[in-house]
Amino acid sequence: MYGDRLEGELSSFVFRSEDGGYAVARVLAATGEVTALGAIAHVREGQRIVATGQWQEDLRFGRRFKVETLLIEDPRTLAGLERYLHSAVDGVGPELARRIADHFGLDTLRVLEEEPMRLAEVEGIGPKTREKIVGTWVTERAGRELEITLRGHGLGAAVIRRVLATFGTASADIVARHPYRLVEVAGVGFRTADVIARANGVDRGAPERVQAALDYALQTAEGEGSCFLPEAALIERLAALDVTRLIAAEGVEDAVRMRRVVRHPPAGGAQEEGDRPVYRAATEEMEARVARRVATRCAAHPAVELDVDDAARAVGIALAEGQRDALVAAFSARLVVITGGPGTGKTTIVRVLAELARRRKEAWAFAAPTGRAARRLTEACGQEAKTLHRLLEWGAGESGFGRDAHHPLVADCLVVDEASMVDLALFDALCDALPTATRLVLVGDVDQLPSVGPGQVLRDLIQSGVVPVARLVQVYRQAAESSIVTNAHRILRGEVPVSAETQAGARDCFVLPREDAEEIARLLLTVVTERLPANGFDPRRDVQVLTPMHGGPLGTVALNQRLGQALNPTGEEIVRGFRRFRVGDRVIQTKNDYELEIYNGDVGRVTAVSPAGMTVNFDGRTALIPGDALDTFELAWAISIHKSQGSEYPAVVLVLHTAHFVMLRRNLIYTALTRAKRFAVLVASPRALRMAVSRTGVDDRHTGLSARLGYLRRPVES
Repeated sequence: MYGDRLEGELSSFVFRSEDGGYAVARVLAATGEVTALGAIAHVREGQRIVATGQWQEDLRFGRRFKVETLLIEDPRTLAGLERYLHSAVDGVGPELARRIADHFGLDTLRVLEEEPMRLAEVEGIGPKTREKIVGTWVTERAGRELEITLRGHGLGAAVIRRVLATFGTASADIVARHPYRLVEVAGVGFRTADVIARANGVDRGAPERVQAALDYALQTAEGEGSCFLPEAALIERLAALDVTRLIAAEGVEDAVRMRRVVRHPPAGGAQEEGDRPVYRAATEEMEARVARRVATRCAAHPAVELDVDDAARAVGIALAEGQRDALVAAFSARLVVITGGPGTGKTTIVRVLAELARRRKEAWAFAAPTGRAARRLTEACGQEAKTLHRLLEWGAGESGFGRDAHHPLVADCLVVDEASMVDLALFDALCDALPTATRLVLVGDVDQLPSVGPGQVLRDLIQSGVVPVARLVQVYRQAAESSIVTNAHRILRGEVPVSAETQAGARDCFVLPREDAEEIARLLLTVVTERLPANGFDPRRDVQVLTPMHGGPLGTVALNQRLGQALNPTGEEIVRGFRRFRVGDRVIQTKNDYELEIYNGDVGRVTAVSPAGMTVNFDGRTALIPGDALDTFELAWAISIHKSQGSEYPAVVLVLHTAHFVMLRRNLIYTALTRAKRFAVLVASPRALRMAVSRTGVDDRHTGLSARLGYLRRPVES
């Protein structure tokens, strides 16, 4: 609990952030005027506040009250009432506010609420002005009612503003009568809506609750990477949401009849009914559409003659047989997959493809899922590579992307690198925008972790047997001298990585065994702050710590606290809730922000902070992150292995412990190790390492693209 208390009338604002959340304000308290700061920007001038929090002494600004909890009351003085009318009601200026307050006194707000026609008694208020005043007053009161309701359920000012923006003056009514519609608002999930609904008396078996729970279960599964859930698994998830299995089964049947979901028959008739896939309707339609487009594209096999060896010699490369076959395959069909592990020559393939395009005078496009991957691709191909979102012109079209079937991409061929990261929705948008005549070459490592979003497109395309696949398996001499590369291939064979000191000539990958979690954390700090700097690596710029999980003593949260204190302990900072960012901190975006063109996994460095937000440099591109967007950022001295996909770092320090057992899989540790460009250190429990390399399962995703393509082996030409 916060021991300090502040009561008084908010008289004016010193600062309000653009997001409408954070503010610094003057408050007229019993002891005189004081300064308050915090999430108070939604308060109106003239309103009375009752706040709890803490008094703070600031060297520059003096004594200030940091607000933690807040209760807002109507004005209690005529001066406060004037300020409130002027700030809250459109069409009421300072002079008119004074006349209204003088005429009705402290009864003014009751008159606006119950007898608005009496406004005509005030000089200067005609029918149009009265109508405008009443209209804005209704909206203001709706916001006040909503705030009282939602703040009681723990929702903050930012979410309340989004609710009002979504539902307008009907917000309070919707919360009271249709609370599950709150899931339409960003930042409000099923569980929050459910608490409100149950408080409003909605029965746990009510049809609207069951359908909302069903939507939530399927959306949660998509957030985990699946495109559908087997019916039995879906019913189990509904049971975990306090829906009885009988009612859950009836709810699935209702959803099928209403076409909210699509349920497939068991594949081949062999499975039990509980295995029947259940999709959200939009996701099922998307997966089916992708399968049709892929099948159509694979039906065409254009014959192309080319001299790949001559093109390779032009860029100083002598091709091995496997690389030559991959290059020829890239021109043999309208959709080709080229896959291989580290050191097998994927970058070489891209360089020669770019040279072949120049020789053939063709227009080729190059793209990757992330900004860092696109920059590496630019270096490899010698022409600008874009992120897929930029290529498809996100935000330029009514449905999201500016490029689609009506405004297609113009290119003879598109090469997509790091294709293992492409999820079903992004691949659907790509297929929509890509003319059938345009060749598509997907380059990626299928053994890495799959996409963050639903689907495992690259793996499904390969497993389908429909798409031509070129596999690069030979590790070339220079790469073979790297113990990072040799250890990556050991992992794929199910073998534990070997530390460099046991290998002649290998000095770039070390394994430091420790069993105790606290010992691992202390050794990690020593490696980052002492040993790697001694080997020429800047810990603030070159070193990335990777860990499987967010929670626990060796998760990202705990490690970021330790690393931040060691690497960037002081400086100007901005605080939002539990988040604290300092100038010089490395930060990571955790959600796609299409407006700012900053995507999930993008890492940058904080260069400036202010009450309005923070400025972050993303590898040369600077962005101002407003205050309401800070909750999508985290410190990035340590990040999850999943967030590292598509990136490379000069040095990687990987932390593994048996506490991570639920995450430990071969593709996870393989992905982590292959993020290291020049140096890797594994500070790990030997038991955890053995556990990770022995578990071959991927992410246990439920996807149907491979099976659908199998059904469409004989597609009809478009």
